[in-house]
Amino acid sequence: MKTIQSLFALGLTTACALPAFAQDAAPTDSGLLGKRYVEASFIVTDTQHVSETGYGLGASVNMPITSNVDAGVLFTHNWSEGGDKANEFQDLAGYFTVYQVCGDFRPFATATLGYQWWATSNDPWYQLDVGSEYLVTERLSVSAQVSWSEFLAGNWNGGEWGAGGRAHYWLTKNLATSATAAYTEGGTWTYRLGVVFQF
Repeated sequence: MKTIQSLFALGLTTACALPAFAQDAAPTDSGLLGKRYVEASFIVTDTQHVSETGYGLGASVNMPITSNVDAGVLFTHNWSEGGDKANEFQDLAGYFTVYQVCGDFRPFATATLGYQWWATSNDPWYQLDVGSEYLVTERLSVSAQVSWSEFLAGNWNGGEWGAGGRAHYWLTKNLATSATAAYTEGGTWTYRLGVVFQF
């Protein structure tokens, strides 16, 4: 809980600082779809019935392929509060996103294929997402989505539904902050704060 409170305080501090950037030029639009960018993020995971909080560092690159298709790669390194090496794992994944511009709405579908490795096992996985991005202002966009994810290894049974939301605020034409909250079936909440750089 202390970790969640700290993240809330950090987010509130960031929000209070946003007016200082109001004089800077805004991007062409406030969405992320169709943009070439890199993102670095800090991740906190709160799993029901698990006493230790999970943490992670993430990095991703997104590239527009055509006017309505993006592709990208992402990597995360994850560990637990207690520092047990057995609970450390990494994810490396690639994805394709297809979207349609409908005014300020941009419905999308994403297919992701990834690989996760631990000290004792290595498992491929996939995830399918459907949602929509919405341009709130020239600097702020939000998105919501539902997902289905599943490990492809034989020792994992069944997949999981999930849902989440993201918000992005452009501080300058090329620099944005991002905040994400997602829930996965079974009782896992994942929070992410990030920095986006458009190039």
